[in-house]
Amino acid sequence: MLKTRKAKKGLSGAVTALILVIASVIIALVVVGFAFGLFGAFGGTPTVTQVGTGIISVSTGTAVITLHSTGNVQIVSATIVGTTYTANTANMIGYSLTPGQNTVTISFAGASSYLQSGTPYTISLALSDGQTVQVSVIAQ
Repeated sequence: MLKTRKAKKGLSGAVTALILVIASVIIALVVVGFAFGLFGAFGGTPTVTQVGTGIISVSTGTAVITLHSTGNVQIVSATIVGTTYTANTANMIGYSLTPGQNTVTISFAGASSYLQSGTPYTISLALSDGQTVQVSVIAQ
């Protein structure tokens, strides 16, 4: 008696290879996305940059700065670089930056006697995630 061989059931080698290639490409894209920060919402620290040049008032010692943030972060302190003038911490605690453009007003008590009109100054901002951002202002 001749026995007929049962037909094998399963995926062919070509289909299996195609599935493995597609899976490899997807995994590679996800790894590259995380490595280059393309998925900002899932992790990584926000990037904060200055937009334009800020202004600091000679008469009041108040600085107005526009910042762009890629995520939520708080400003915890601000200092005029090269001086001992720091922002009133009561005004700085909880000063939150949200994704997009943010206009920030910072008051430096007593700095008005130091500032000279037309002179550029640098303000150092300490953020809640440990970053420090240097911003430029011009006294007016």
